[in-house]
Amino acid sequence: MSSGSCSGPGVCGGARRRPPPPPEPALSLAADLSELSLDQGYHTLADCGPPKRRRDNTLSDALWLKILSYLEVSDLCRMSRVCRRWSRFVARLTARPEPWRRVRAAGPLEVAARCAGARAGPCVSAVREWRLKNCVVTVAGAQLLAATFRNLTHLALTGSNTMDARALAPLITDLVDLRHIDLTGCPNVDWPEWAWLESRLTTRRPPIEYIDLTDCSAVTDAGLCALLHTCPSLQYLYLRRCTLVTDAGVRWIPSYCALKELSVSDCTGVTDFGLYELSKLGPALRYLSVAKCSQVSDSGISTLARRCYKLRYLNARGCGALGDDGVEAIGRGCSRLRALDLGATDVSEAGLQILARCCPNLKKLALRGCELIGDDGLEAVAYYCRGLTQLNIQDTPVTLRGYRAVKKYCKRCVIEHTNPGFC
Repeated sequence: MSSGSCSGPGVCGGARRRPPPPPEPALSLAADLSELSLDQGYHTLADCGPPKRRRDNTLSDALWLKILSYLEVSDLCRMSRVCRRWSRFVARLTARPEPWRRVRAAGPLEVAARCAGARAGPCVSAVREWRLKNCVVTVAGAQLLAATFRNLTHLALTGSNTMDARALAPLITDLVDLRHIDLTGCPNVDWPEWAWLESRLTTRRPPIEYIDLTDCSAVTDAGLCALLHTCPSLQYLYLRRCTLVTDAGVRWIPSYCALKELSVSDCTGVTDFGLYELSKLGPALRYLSVAKCSQVSDSGISTLARRCYKLRYLNARGCGALGDDGVEAIGRGCSRLRALDLGATDVSEAGLQILARCCPNLKKLALRGCELIGDDGLEAVAYYCRGLTQLNIQDTPVTLRGYRAVKKYCKRCVIEHTNPGFC
C-alpha cells in the first residue's frame, strides 16, 4: 500500500487523526434538580444538613460562671451532678456569698438547717432568705435555724401542720433582723401563747414589717392583739380565711400599727364596726381586702372611703349589702383608686356611672355576678376610664353594645366574659 493512500476513514498521509469529542448533552433544570436530590452518600450529610450546634465546652469558663450565678443554691446543687466541669463551677460559685442570699430547702427543718449550714461554711452569714414548704417544724429545728443563720431577713415556712407558737418563738426572739414572715397554710399556729413571747421581748421589739397568716385557722382576736403589740413596725398584714378573727381583734390594728396593706377576706366576723375602726388608719392604708365579709355594708365602706382617701386597691367582692351608696362614696372619696373588685354586689347603672366619672385612673375593674348593671354603666366606664387594662363582666346582663364600647375606648383592655356572642 502506497504512502499516499488512505488506510481508513479519517486517516490520511499515514497520520491518525483523533475524532472530535461528542458534544455534551444540555441538562434541563428538572434534570439538575433531580441530580441534586439524589443521595450522594453519607459523607455529604455534613454539608447538606443544618449547621452543627456548638458544644457546651466551647463556652468560656467566665461565661458559664455568669450563667450559673443566676441560679439559687438548691438548683446549683442539682447542676453539679451533670458533669465534672459544672461541679467545679458550682464549687467556685458556692464559695462566694452571693448565691447564698436565698436558700430554698426541702425536708424537715432541723435536717435542712444542718445540711445547709454545713454546705454554706463561711458564707453562712450571707443567707438572708429562707424558704421551706410542707415541712416538719420542731422547736429544736427552729432553734438550730436561728442559731445557724442569724442574719435572716425573710422567712417562709408554709404548709406546715406542725408549726406552732413554741416553734416560732426562737425565730422571733433570736433573729434580730427578721422583717418578713410567711406562715401560709399553718393551721396549728396558736397565737394566745404570744403572751409568753412578749415577756421575752421586753427590751427589744422585732423590726417585722410583713406577716402573712393566710389559712392560719387557729388565729384568734386575743392572739392578734398580742401580735400587734409585739410587732409595732408592721406594715403588711394578711389574715385571709382566719375565720376566728372578728371586730374585737381588728379594732386594735390602728392602735399599734400604721398598716399599708391589710386583708381580712373571708373573715365573716368582720362587720361595719370593724371598718369604722380600720378607717382610723387614714391615708396610710393603700390596700384593703374585705372580700366575702358578708356583714359589710354601705355604711362601713362609706366611712372607710372618706378617711382612707389614698386607697389604691379595694376588694369588696361578695359583700352583698354593698350598693350604689357605698360605690358612690368609693368614687368620691378614693379618686386615686387603681383596682376595684365589686363582684357579687348590688351596684347598679347609677353607681357605676358615678364611679366612672370620679375614678378615671382605674386600671382593673371586676363586676362578676353584678346582675343590676347593663350597657349604659359599662359605656360610662369605657368612656371615662380609657386606661382600663382588665375588666371582668362574667355572669352579667351586659350585651354586645357595652362590650363594643369597651373595645372602642379601651384599646388595651382584656375583657373576661361568659357570653359566646361577644367577638
